[in-house]
Amino acid sequence: MSYAIDIYVDWNTQDDTGLPWSFADQAADPSRIVPGALIIAGHADSIAVVEVVDRDVDGVVHLRMLPGTVAENEHLLTRSQTV
Repeated sequence: MSYAIDIYVDWNTQDDTGLPWSFADQAADPSRIVPGALIIAGHADSIAVVEVVDRDVDGVVHLRMLPGTVAENEHLLTRSQTV
């Protein structure tokens, strides 16, 4: 099954928070990137369901990966993510 990525993230990017981060403008719909939202993040080779932890005024977004596969966590998403 294919899934649409809500926000691009390189999983190797971590800062002093210990969390991977991205920029809100890397999102398909930046308005959905709000703290507490559950979305799909990643890139073509690796995706996961994540919780948006925070978004600062400069558009930096910290993400927390949920354990399990996207298929196992799909029910947590607020809208259908399949393509």
